[in-house]
Amino acid sequence: MLHNYIPRRITIAEMAPHVHSFGIGENKANKIAKWLNVWITKSLKTGMVKYHDFLPLKGDLAFHIGVSKGTIQNAFRILEDIGIVESKQKIGTYIKENNSSHYIEKLTSKREEAVEIIKQHILDNNYSLGERILSTRELSNITRFSSTTIRTAINTLMLEGVISKKGKYFVISNIDFDVRNIESKTLVEKIAAKIRQYAEQNFEEGDKLPSNNELAKMYNVSIKTVHDAVKYLIQTGILSTRRGRYGTRVASLQKENTLYDYEKIELKIKEYILKECSIGDKLPTIRVFAAKYNVSTKTVKKALDNLSDDGYIAFSRGRNGGTFVTDIPQGVNEAYTWLALNPEYIKESEN
Repeated sequence: MLHNYIPRRITIAEMAPHVHSFGIGENKANKIAKWLNVWITKSLKTGMVKYHDFLPLKGDLAFHIGVSKGTIQNAFRILEDIGIVESKQKIGTYIKENNSSHYIEKLTSKREEAVEIIKQHILDNNYSLGERILSTRELSNITRFSSTTIRTAINTLMLEGVISKKGKYFVISNIDFDVRNIESKTLVEKIAAKIRQYAEQNFEEGDKLPSNNELAKMYNVSIKTVHDAVKYLIQTGILSTRRGRYGTRVASLQKENTLYDYEKIELKIKEYILKECSIGDKLPTIRVFAAKYNVSTKTVKKALDNLSDDGYIAFSRGRNGGTFVTDIPQGVNEAYTWLALNPEYIKESEN
């Protein structure tokens, strides 16, 4: 970023008099994203705009082009995916500098999660090229995302060449792709994890932490986000606070006394492998495990990813692909070793 340069918001007038027209059935968000990509690239070269300048407000741009605000939102998300822009909550979307060291925390979008879950669904069910994929409503039921989120995910999959439209339906156009491990966390959860790590590395129990304002500047987020993150750490017993000069202090740096949902399912799948499987056996699909343990497919996928990292299972693509057992756990009870001091946590993991 240029020294002493104050980023500004680009005006609609600078983008005029470009006129947009859309054909019947044409994806408006894709077309707008392509136009913005070209306009930003040219404007950077001519010096009309600079890195970190903010795009116009979504509502203003939508009115100028004659589309909905949601369409502009989808166009911005496409630009984010290809690294042209980046969004910051409650501030706006700015032009991203290539290899910029100016890091801004960003939420994993529901669309990104939906894209990867649909990809996993395609692999798990051995779709063939040209085969029709499930409807938006059916995919919504499987992923537990809204139909709107599924539609934006489908748009992304079309851009990636995974699916294409044939008449009224969507069909598979590519099965040679990887599935990213999307870790779904809110911004508050991410900042809470960072604050806890910062406390562990720099403070002892009883030490006073910097103010919320200082932490907000440190992580480039709002004070409200830090406030909520600190509140979460207080609830889990990591931090404590009082009014006045006491401030926020480190209460305990011990491991949090809880299991996340995916950790519970990881233990259950380990137990299933131990009791039901031999090396080389193919495990049930993610959907089957999700139904069996009454959790989301996202939770099961996270659990399986961890088991893969530990060497118990391996993934294979293609018509005869799936999830295969590569090692048998010695005993699921070993996974509870760190919980042995408090049987209450073992009970929680079995609920």
